[in-house]
Amino acid sequence: MNEQSTQERFKRGSAEAGRFFRYMADFVGFTAEDAAAIRDSRFVIEAHIPTIVAAFYTQLLRFPATRQPFLKKDGTIDRDNLELRMHHQTHFWRRAASGDYDDDFARYVDYVGRAHTSQGADPKIYIPERYVIGMVGFMQQQITAALAKELREIDPELESRAARGWGLLMMVILEMLARSYSQEKEPEIAGELRPIDGAEVHKLAIEAYEKSLGVARSIEYREVLVGRVDEIPDGQRKLIQVDDLSIGVFHHQGGWYALHNSCLHRGGPVCTGPLEGNTLTCPWHGYQYNVTDGVLLLDRNARLPMYPVEIRGDEVYVRIPFFLRDEFEINLDGPLAGAPLAPGAAPGLAENEFPVDEVPPGTVIRLFFQGEPVAVYNVDGAFYATHERCTHVGGPLSEGRLNGEEIICPWHDSCFNVITGAVTCGPAKKPVRTYRVVVENGIGRIEE
Repeated sequence: MNEQSTQERFKRGSAEAGRFFRYMADFVGFTAEDAAAIRDSRFVIEAHIPTIVAAFYTQLLRFPATRQPFLKKDGTIDRDNLELRMHHQTHFWRRAASGDYDDDFARYVDYVGRAHTSQGADPKIYIPERYVIGMVGFMQQQITAALAKELREIDPELESRAARGWGLLMMVILEMLARSYSQEKEPEIAGELRPIDGAEVHKLAIEAYEKSLGVARSIEYREVLVGRVDEIPDGQRKLIQVDDLSIGVFHHQGGWYALHNSCLHRGGPVCTGPLEGNTLTCPWHGYQYNVTDGVLLLDRNARLPMYPVEIRGDEVYVRIPFFLRDEFEINLDGPLAGAPLAPGAAPGLAENEFPVDEVPPGTVIRLFFQGEPVAVYNVDGAFYATHERCTHVGGPLSEGRLNGEEIICPWHDSCFNVITGAVTCGPAKKPVRTYRVVVENGIGRIEE
């Protein structure tokens, strides 16, 4: 029998994934009510994703068999690969928390299971089944602990329903992953555990999570000339390199599309792969994307970054955004290098200070005052501040929608007046704490 291509193996394995998922869901008793309980508790998991993902990878990095895939040739941790995997994990758990388990979700879990076995596309990556089983259990414990922490006192009934739902879902996921294993690839002996600085991994998980949500303090654009229109006829593409960024520019069915030339799976040169219809296939491991919007067909919550394309006369330009975020050093192979800056804080300023010209009218940033997170609002040029957490169940007000003097919580749409802190619409019942903002010489400062 001729050896099948990666894409053929993927299609063969994923065709019945949805049916198998539903079959196992029926077997373990995972019902629509359980999915609804997971969906109802999504706000808890969203808030804990960075911590959960950090705990997951801290555990993987401690053990020799699960640490190996993240090492460079010199034995140090490949930070870029680790962050890429965190980014993928973030999308997966956000998708799992949505309560929507369609065929695409099942195919994705099926593919992940085979990717860790000898059936996967990369023969260098093999994780023994015992570790897959162990980490599914580990993640279930992390999720259960998050539900208990947030819901036990305010909604124990939801905690119970959600814990049941997640427990049953994890059983189904484990069955999906485990069916890819037939026999162990090679025997293993116990190795020496490695000390891992969990705080460093946590910082990287927060960064990966924020990038997945597009969190940024401000954005600048650089315009890059791709070439002349007649140099890229319809049906053709051109790769460009801007510093460390590789971009594929496609002239496709009359439209122009620019995508990041780095597959979400292992960073493969996705823009060099075959294009059939709107489907672009990464040449490394067969991951497929819609070229018109960058969406990963296996997980429609994940997508390749895309860049605006402009045609000016007979020339093609790409606008590349540069996200200005608060960066901090992350050293996974050494001691903690230092605490990160508070989100929204600028270098050289205290955690409760900010440059006012970086917070235009209608925007919100998050700072800290005496160790507590604070949301700062610009309302028509005047600055106000409240505690950053919604009084309902702790939603992040700094990520909410500012409508005049009113901030709307992104989790359950509670509304507060940012000047007085008063509740203007439920489900919140308690007002949010307010702070005074003083502006001197272009610097804003939060005070009591």
